[in-house]
Amino acid sequence: MQIQRKSRALGSPPSYTQQLADFAVNLKLSDVPADTIARAKSVMLDGLGCGLFGVHLPWTRILAKLVNSTEPQGGRASIWGTDQTASPFSAALINGTMIQGYELDDANPASIHSCAAVLPAVMAAVEHVGAQSISGEKLLTAVIAGFEVGPRVGLCMNGNKMLAKGWHTPGIFGPFPAAAAAGHVLGIDSAQMNHAFGIAAPQAAGILATQFGSMVKRMLSAKAAQSGLYSALLARDGFTGAEDVFEEEYGGFCTTFTQSTDQFDLSALAADLGTRWETMRISIKRHASVGTNLSALDALDELMAEGLKADDVERIVFRMTDDAVRHSWWLPYEPTGLTAAQMHLGFCAAMKLIDGEVFVDQMVDANIARPDLLAFAQRVDVQRDEEREKKGRPFARGVDVEVTLKNGKTLRRVVDNFLGSFQRPMTDEQMAVKYRRLAAKALPPQAVQDIEHFVRNMERETSAAPLVRLLRGVSTADAVMTPARTVAAV
Repeated sequence: MQIQRKSRALGSPPSYTQQLADFAVNLKLSDVPADTIARAKSVMLDGLGCGLFGVHLPWTRILAKLVNSTEPQGGRASIWGTDQTASPFSAALINGTMIQGYELDDANPASIHSCAAVLPAVMAAVEHVGAQSISGEKLLTAVIAGFEVGPRVGLCMNGNKMLAKGWHTPGIFGPFPAAAAAGHVLGIDSAQMNHAFGIAAPQAAGILATQFGSMVKRMLSAKAAQSGLYSALLARDGFTGAEDVFEEEYGGFCTTFTQSTDQFDLSALAADLGTRWETMRISIKRHASVGTNLSALDALDELMAEGLKADDVERIVFRMTDDAVRHSWWLPYEPTGLTAAQMHLGFCAAMKLIDGEVFVDQMVDANIARPDLLAFAQRVDVQRDEEREKKGRPFARGVDVEVTLKNGKTLRRVVDNFLGSFQRPMTDEQMAVKYRRLAAKALPPQAVQDIEHFVRNMERETSAAPLVRLLRGVSTADAVMTPARTVAAV
């Protein structure tokens, strides 16, 4: 069903919302530079690895149990790492929760988790229309469209400031890239994409009280993926949304969430579309911790390489931007769950120094109340650094560290950008090692290898169907399902 655009004055330029919609609909892989294509593939692999690891997690099991009870016949979309199927909407919710379920997935200067929003929505859309009919090139182009749309919404809204105000920005921004990617696969036109954004905006949600020990934070990006999928499918069928929703003054996305008429930048939505690639600025985590902690953990890593040990430390002071402090630090810290543990810099610093790593084998339930970690966390302080704030967005995730040793000596380290940030990117191989390490927790080795091969060569694949099978655990070598397992059983 065709949707007509709202009338505009003759000769007036398209709105920023419409420019973003036009880009998402009309993007072709031939428009995308080779390095951006390669980066998108590596980011996609990272997201799939995070998702496959997430099949083991308790919040995944609870969601899957609910879906099993409400959709006992399954559906047309896959739950990754299992033999379970569900409706596209439930699959997007579960798979998105799996990606963002362990604070391991990508981050971004615009404060969004791209893969957790884009990949569940786009893969559900692929299976909804029939994976055999969607080429690898089409899928990859849709993913890049989502990777480009999401960060631009965050830049428009000044995501770091929204974090400081208590919004969970990935949940707020995520419906738009999900709608863009799913809509591209569905083949909706530019007017429909504008309406998809207008349907997505009222579904945007997320508050940061969820970080203090709850499971629900794991689900907020996934809810955005689900909302974006709903939005694209509804727009395809003629359902209308708030047109030009970013520009709308009363009740529009920007004015409502910022509660202002000037604390956002509409031009950022369309700035340098097709020439500046936000995909290249997606950051990858190597620690199982919130993004605002990564530079601090890197600083400790460097000091440990020079001989620093936990037993030597009297006190540590981390100096960071105000939004980073608000996001990563509170008192008193209590071991209320993994979410809080992964968010709290004092606890993460303790784990880094005592256990040597903050990754999936350390950040487990058995450790969150360990007396030695809790005691060390009390030696950590986190303070606002107004001088860092003056340096602007490129330095917003950095840290100045001061370590006072028991012998009276003081060590200092400054890390402006963590390893994995776009300023200090991980190599494709470093990202692949992380993917393999995570995916191996859910799938047999051949399937892990085959997924990587498919993604690296996906523009040459005539169908997305092999990827769907591989995400269920079927390798191309033997095409035999691994022993049947559901989310509730793993």
